[in-house]
Amino acid sequence: MNHLIVLFSPIAILCTAVVFGTDMFFLTIGRPALKLASASASTEVMGFLHLIADTRMPFWAISAMLLNLLLAILTGHQQRWFYFASLLMLIGFTIGYLRLSKPINQIQTRAAKNGETLPNARELQASWDRSLLLRVPLLTVSLLAQCFALLIASAF
Repeated sequence: MNHLIVLFSPIAILCTAVVFGTDMFFLTIGRPALKLASASASTEVMGFLHLIADTRMPFWAISAMLLNLLLAILTGHQQRWFYFASLLMLIGFTIGYLRLSKPINQIQTRAAKNGETLPNARELQASWDRSLLLRVPLLTVSLLAQCFALLIASAF
């Protein structure tokens, strides 16, 4: 089964890394930059970013989850638990996204499409930013688990 790890594990890592990189960008760069922007600019920019991201990012997250599930099922016992742990973190990320972030995304997208400035734009953005404090650690653990699984596989 080692050949499966060599083939699918790097793809799973890359899929997870796309999602991680996006969230890490907003945690370290987007958050402080948006605090400097006006409420109307922040609403418009984030609304249109979410319009695009909410259609394109699920591909990466779903691919990462499916590949981790496949690897957990098909790999040896030593790697299996790392892939299950990674999958669990990705599921936690998805739940956090759907419950905390997506509702805000929809509000901001609707406002941006209609050219509106939200009266609570700063509060909504702050709430969305706080969701990163949950999502980024989950993605970090997921990536580390996948890397450890690959490392263990390469040792054998």
